[in-house]
Amino acid sequence: MDFCVEDTRKKAPAKLKELIKDGLITLDDATDWLRTIYEIRFFEEKVFELLGQNIIKGASHLYAGEEAVAVGAIAAIERGDVIGSTHRGHGHCGAIGNKYADSEQDRQNHWNQMMAELMGKETGYCKGRGGSMHIAEVDKQNNLGSTGIVGGNQAPAVGAALAEKYKKSGRVVISFFGDGSTNCGSFHESMNMASTLKVPLVAIIENNLYGMSVPFSGSEVEGTRRASNIEDIAQRAAAYDVPAMIVDGQNVAAVFLAVRSAVKRAREDMQMTIIEAKTYRWYGHSRSDPRAYRTKAEEKAWHERDPIIVLSKKLLSENLCPQEQLDEIKDKAFATIEAATKFGLDSAWPRPADLAKDVYVEESYEASLIESERAVSTKVMEATAAFEAALASITGKTKKEAAEQARAQIKSQFGMDVMTIGQAVSAAQAEELRRDEKVIVMGEDVGLYGGAYQATRGLSAEFGTDRVIDTAISEAAIAGAAVDAALRGIRPVAEIMYVDFVTIAMDQLVHVGAYNRYMFGGKAKVPMVLRTEGGVGRCIAAHHSESLEAWLMHPPGLYVVMPSTPYDAKGLLKAAIRSDNPVVFIEHKATYGQLGAVPEDDYIIPLGAADIKRSGKDATIVSYSRMAMWSLEAAKVLAEQRGIDAEVIDVRTLKPLDIKRIAESVRKTGRLVTVSEGFCTCGAGREITGAFMEYEFDDGSRGFDYLDAAPVNLAAADVPPPMSEPLETASIPSIQEIVEAVKAIV
Repeated sequence: MDFCVEDTRKKAPAKLKELIKDGLITLDDATDWLRTIYEIRFFEEKVFELLGQNIIKGASHLYAGEEAVAVGAIAAIERGDVIGSTHRGHGHCGAIGNKYADSEQDRQNHWNQMMAELMGKETGYCKGRGGSMHIAEVDKQNNLGSTGIVGGNQAPAVGAALAEKYKKSGRVVISFFGDGSTNCGSFHESMNMASTLKVPLVAIIENNLYGMSVPFSGSEVEGTRRASNIEDIAQRAAAYDVPAMIVDGQNVAAVFLAVRSAVKRAREDMQMTIIEAKTYRWYGHSRSDPRAYRTKAEEKAWHERDPIIVLSKKLLSENLCPQEQLDEIKDKAFATIEAATKFGLDSAWPRPADLAKDVYVEESYEASLIESERAVSTKVMEATAAFEAALASITGKTKKEAAEQARAQIKSQFGMDVMTIGQAVSAAQAEELRRDEKVIVMGEDVGLYGGAYQATRGLSAEFGTDRVIDTAISEAAIAGAAVDAALRGIRPVAEIMYVDFVTIAMDQLVHVGAYNRYMFGGKAKVPMVLRTEGGVGRCIAAHHSESLEAWLMHPPGLYVVMPSTPYDAKGLLKAAIRSDNPVVFIEHKATYGQLGAVPEDDYIIPLGAADIKRSGKDATIVSYSRMAMWSLEAAKVLAEQRGIDAEVIDVRTLKPLDIKRIAESVRKTGRLVTVSEGFCTCGAGREITGAFMEYEFDDGSRGFDYLDAAPVNLAAADVPPPMSEPLETASIPSIQEIVEAVKAIV
């Protein structure tokens, strides 16, 4: 398209009478704009006062001065449309709540819940868990809330818009963010993704001229620098080939008209628009900010264009309202915030007993499913062993012919297929895509290419590019988009090519994906899967060979799943896709070709249920992923050469961890060896050992009481994974090292 920036400030300001005459608004709409602006202003002034009294605690980034942007933009959307906010989000929350108020009582309740949330009270929108920077009302107002990370809300808004496009809902998403965030990488990734995927998004930049203290394009104050060499951020829309507009952010009518135009374009043409609203914040970045980076003259000039003054003058000069009516509007707004303040002060605090409530959506599986899965797992192990024996016994055939003959034997004897882990992962996704239309797959090279390890092979051909979505190399945008697509009712499976690259996406994965449910008072569900792979074995050095599962185990709100067999890979991935919690699913790059038996029937493996891959009485080896298979090999050597009967437990899900099954095993054997390919320091093995030590049995005894030898933690050396094959091999536990560790404690 022909790129252009439309600067609406160059046009004559729209008259309210004309908007009313054209049927775009009513007089009641115009007066309600003023009332909402007043309510936001009085709310912010009260918050500033209460911060000074230490009644409201923590950081609070006030929106006073910018009210026309939120009020005008939200006036231009419909109920049912979606907004994403920022850490300076009181104005957005205030305006959207008023839009959904059908009565004066609804309106008062809305402001009550806002004030209570900032005070940390149970009656707040998020039960006091989100506070100022994370206030949201996900379920009733389609306010997807905000993040305290600058630019952290942009990618999720793209995901929400992608979900609305996929659902064909006709809904539009508005994303509010500040000028400071437009210098973050997340801005570029998100705008590029929104542009290329053609989603119904309106991106509103609230350019208040300062990102905390650094001027966006310069200041007269000596000692300041600038964040950018351009003055109009809207110019950056050229990079994404999307239309852009610049609007007077102090004029609510101008904002309304600009956003109305952009919303129409988004709704009808799936075309994103970037709108830069020139505005100004009355307060500093936060209460402690002395605003030394800007002049008094600058502040005075902006205050003369206060959104309240601009709109009040319009109403008066166009003879739409007398001064008495404007005074009544102001008084009513003031009374609303005073009542909200009293409500917040009188509200109860959250109960400490509820501290851990709503971190996860509770997973529930029938006891019969867990028991039957154990029996199936045992049968699968038998079938896999039979396949390996059959393959070894077949002579005079090519490898392919021998494998096909062995597969046929297993099919006849056990009624099971034999496939690789890569095939199992692809099959799991295909089955879930067929089963549930809400499931989509997205990520780098997942479509035509079939994934870097062919784990999405064939999916694009069967399900099309609307459901198997190739994206740019944008890990943060992929993860963030998956989060809010999930919030909006889709079940995305997002692929990050290597677990090493998850480091780039950690903000979105943790601060948004893992924390949203809890921060929003339990009102959100994030049913997403982030698929990736890790581990050494291909000599591709440190940036493509890490095992970072311990990082992902650390933050609350995430599940971490790591399969070791094709059977586990398929059943666990299907369970992960069906879960209402965010799941990180990590495959091992060196196991994609590993063959094993897989049932023909539809099945899932409950998340949080460990598997005893081999029963034993002398020692317990606890592992996962490729190391579970190596532990089985070690157990075989121990039995054949040393007469030591080792039990091998594959945890399968590191989080939630089936510590009960581990504890029961170690109580029986008296010895514990953990084996992991992750780094030793603060690693998964030490977490498993610590959890066992603290485990309390029904009789009050602890795990520690049953140890006959000190536990052993085998893990990767604390060195970046090296490229050279001998060094790479030496960096992780070997089968022989597992054997020696068990021998030493038995």
